[in-house]
Amino acid sequence: NQAAPEQLKEDLLRTAFLSGMTSELEDYKKEFGRGDYQYQQPEGGELIFFWHNGLCPIKAEWGINFVVTRSGNWVTFSNPDMGFSFPFNIEGYSENDRNAIGRLEVFRIAFPKYVERPTYYSTASLETPENTFELELGEDVNKIAFRGLKERMTVELSKALIRVALKKAAEFELKKEDQTLGSVLGVINAMTEKADTRNWQTLPHSIYYCRMPLKEGQTNLKLKLTTPQGKTVEHAFTYQVKKGETLFHTFSSLESGYPTYGYN
Repeated sequence: NQAAPEQLKEDLLRTAFLSGMTSELEDYKKEFGRGDYQYQQPEGGELIFFWHNGLCPIKAEWGINFVVTRSGNWVTFSNPDMGFSFPFNIEGYSENDRNAIGRLEVFRIAFPKYVERPTYYSTASLETPENTFELELGEDVNKIAFRGLKERMTVELSKALIRVALKKAAEFELKKEDQTLGSVLGVINAMTEKADTRNWQTLPHSIYYCRMPLKEGQTNLKLKLTTPQGKTVEHAFTYQVKKGETLFHTFSSLESGYPTYGYN
């Protein structure tokens, strides 16, 4: 599990203090080990800087083969290699459908998977002549996407299995009556059995942020991006800050590494 950013802890303490939420403030102090916390009013303004790093994973398609076994009114679709086993009661289906499904031995189902686009940069910092502020990971969009698909996988598979099995069973039944028409239906089924690979492709791989104090007036700072190999790129920014003002800045770096293929 990803630890909460230190900046987020600081923001929770600050918000609780400014909102007058005394009991919550004491709870946060205890939970974060910050019994000595005292709010410091910035002399000038503040900058909240968000860094959108890389690009989110893209969806691709993969196929899963299932072995079909029937016992009475129960049919089980299983894939021993992946540990999948889905039993269904087919008592409510017509006799033709039950018999057709029972004659199935193996079939394939299409399912979406994510392909990661690894980030090019691994860390970032904001630098002024006096201080350096590290940006902390606030949201791992890449990890959320993979975990969300994994959690939905069992439900999505169970919904799709009977649907695909009935299509395949209808194909076999039609082939018994007309080989040509059955083959045509088989081609149509194969073409329509596609995974839903629609997804947002311009979301960031991960989102970093930090809050930093700025002096009143003009402030010059540098954003330094660093690769795992130690290569750095710098971007310069200038801000005009009024006393008590809070500025927001979002910077996106779209560079990413080659996708890693395979299901994670």
